[in-house]
Amino acid sequence: MDQYHLAQINISQAKNKIDTDTMNGFVKRLDEINELADKSEGFIWRLKGEEGNATSIKAFDDPLILVNMSVWKNLESLKNYVYKSIHVE
Repeated sequence: MDQYHLAQINISQAKNKIDTDTMNGFVKRLDEINELADKSEGFIWRLKGEEGNATSIKAFDDPLILVNMSVWKNLESLKNYVYKSIHVE
């Protein structure tokens, strides 16, 4: 059993509000990419609201700030998901 896990957090400023045409491509693929993470080897947990993703979680006053967090078994698992899957698109 591994003694430690790897937590990652992304904090970004969106180009526009989540429900606009500007963000449509991002929003369209959220479920697909989140499901990929959920099924990836080494995946443990990810931050999500009632809708199944983290876009409604507001950690800052700025409504354009998006936060995403996940926990992985190790760095290799996270790297495989990020750089060696369709996530890289």
